[in-house]
Parts: sequence; structure tokens; C-alpha cells
Amino acid sequence: FNGIVNCAAYTNVDQAEKEQESALKINSEGLQNLISFAQEKKLSIIHFSTDYVFDGNSSEPYLETEATNPLGIYGKSKLEGETLLSSSRCSNVIVRTSWLFSPFGKNFVKTIAHLAKEKKELKVVEDQCGRPTYGIDLARAVLSLISNKTIYRFPILHYANKGVCSWKVFAEAIVNTSGNETKVLGVSTSDYPTLAKRPKYSILDTERIEGELIIEIPLWNESLKKCLQIIKSNESL
Repeated sequence: FNGIVNCAAYTNVDQAEKEQESALKINSEGLQNLISFAQEKKLSIIHFSTDYVFDGNSSEPYLETEATNPLGIYGKSKLEGETLLSSSRCSNVIVRTSWLFSPFGKNFVKTIAHLAKEKKELKVVEDQCGRPTYGIDLARAVLSLISNKTIYRFPILHYANKGVCSWKVFAEAIVNTSGNETKVLGVSTSDYPTLAKRPKYSILDTERIEGELIIEIPLWNESLKKCLQIIKSNESL
């Protein structure tokens, strides 16, 4: 592989509403710097984007080819990056993913697992649905596609773990798999106001990467178990 896998991103969805300049600097201008370097050195770029480039008004899973319409600064900054890359002269692919979690960094799984140890009750939004994605599954899929260069057959690919759920159902699975007894109460988006507006339906269609590029995608709840096992073993070190 002779190229760049760009994992750098500004991902704080709410903070982006206050820090528009920072979000654009990293998600758009930063990518432009990589594009200029890649074009000069004749390198390819694999770049990660997000389900938040869509507005969530669909009732069918989003195909790679569907019209984008981000609701907030984060989604807009990621879409700007996509536009720059798609008009570049270097070999590239955009991999959109959703609801990313892993044993590393800050994410929903680690936050809920931590809160479940401290609280008897958690309120979680139940009217937004999507496909949780295990970062390690995503990394393995990309690495397997890089090795035989099939990743460049399409300009955009969607990757998200199998299965659809709400944030509430996701939180319940985290609590139960962690062995805690915290009660998860569902609330509506309107009852839980945030700085950034989020898509209510952000389900990515992954048929292209599965059918055309023959990538097997695990169920999110199976991958969640693996993730929580790693978190638990890291805590006991």
C-alpha cells in the first residue's frame, strides 16, 4: 500500500457548533493539505467520513450515491472534506461509517459502561436509530481491501456493523453485557436538547462493500461483547 489512511478528524459533534473554525480546519483544510502532498508524491488516500452527512429524513438505508444534507457543523465540515477529496487528482476512497465505538479513546460504549457503575438510572435518547460500528471491525475490513487494492473500485463505501438499534437499545446492551443492573430510561430527542441537531435515521446501506467487495460484516452486539472484554481486561492491568 502506497498511500495515506487518514484517521484524523474533529469529531465532537456539539462542540463543533461553537468551534466551527476548528472543525473546518481539521476536517476540510487538514484534508486539503494531505491531498496536496498525495498529489505531489503520487500517493493514494483512504479517508473516513460519517453518517452525519445525511439529514436523517429517509425511511430507507442510505446508499453511497444518495444526496447529502448535513444538519450541523460537524456533518458540513466532513462533507466539505469529501467534496475536496472527490475532486482531487489522487487515487482515493471515502469510507463512511456510523456510531463508532472501540476500547480506545472517548466513545458512547466507554461512557455508558462507566456511568452504569455509578448510577442506578440512565436517560438515553430512543428516537434516533443507526448502526453501531466497532472500530476494530472497520480497521480489519479496510486493511483487507487495501491488500488487494479493491478498495479503489468505488469512490465512496459505507461500512457499519450489522443490525439496527436506537441509542437506548444500544445503551441497554452495554449495561447488560457489562453485568450491571442500571435501568435505562428512554427519552425523546426533544426532551434531551443538544447544541447540534442530529439525524433521527442514519442507517447506512452496506450492500456495496458486502456484495461487490465481498466483506463480511459482524453483528454490532457480537462485536460489543469483544469490545467490553478488552475494556475490562485493560482496567484490570
